[in-house]
Amino acid sequence: MSTPCATLAVWASSWLAGRAAPDDVIDALLQWAPLHIVVAGDRVSTGAVDPHWFAESDGTAAHLLRLVRSGTATSADFRLVLPVPGDVRGVPPGTPFAAAAAGAGQGVILSGTSEALGLVPAPEGAEALRWSVYGLAHAGTEPTYPPLGEAEFTLREATREAASALARLEFIDVTTGADVRPMIVETLADLSAFRYPASIPGRAARVLDAANEIDAILTVADRYGPVGAITAAQSDNREALLRPLRTAVREARLAAVQACVAETRRRT
Repeated sequence: MSTPCATLAVWASSWLAGRAAPDDVIDALLQWAPLHIVVAGDRVSTGAVDPHWFAESDGTAAHLLRLVRSGTATSADFRLVLPVPGDVRGVPPGTPFAAAAAGAGQGVILSGTSEALGLVPAPEGAEALRWSVYGLAHAGTEPTYPPLGEAEFTLREATREAASALARLEFIDVTTGADVRPMIVETLADLSAFRYPASIPGRAARVLDAANEIDAILTVADRYGPVGAITAAQSDNREALLRPLRTAVREARLAAVQACVAETRRRT
């Protein structure tokens, strides 16, 4: 999984559909941080959820899951959002949740029968994630993403483009030398360490794996990009080379997570 919100959406939806054990969900969340603190993100959320959820947060992932299963979220639907400038699909506009999700670059919406909640994680020190909970009057319209077959094809094309981009990019001098391939392999191993439920569609798993492969290249390109004497034009050209790859990865992940959640919805 690429983000804590993707982990929560896929694993918690599988759990609520009876296809994953709560301990499995907790283990998946613990890969992100040993502590998970639940706090009220705004005044509205303390009205949408009983305030004791925030007062009694003990820093355990189990408490987060109890929140997910309580009240409006008992039979919740899940929506992953990964907002970026110019594309905030799936985010209810003009809400504190929208601002928080935009700042974090991620969020997850839990919609029940009458109300909805938005959760946004943020690092809290070195060992904790702080999950801010926002009350939403409605979940907004669920976006339509490309079918998984189309997303898989797009990623295959993007993989070839990423290989070409890698050959054209310049990297700063690093201790491992000019060959950045070992760093890409290491980064991919880190991304691949986050598990998926065994019950998700096979094509969704392939799409998530392919997105990780391209993301590993992008991460290394960002981390070891040229510094110092680089012109504005060179910087723009570099980003123009990478931007379509970032978009392909982001949309593929959204499509795959949406398909995973839809699969559990059909089997509930």
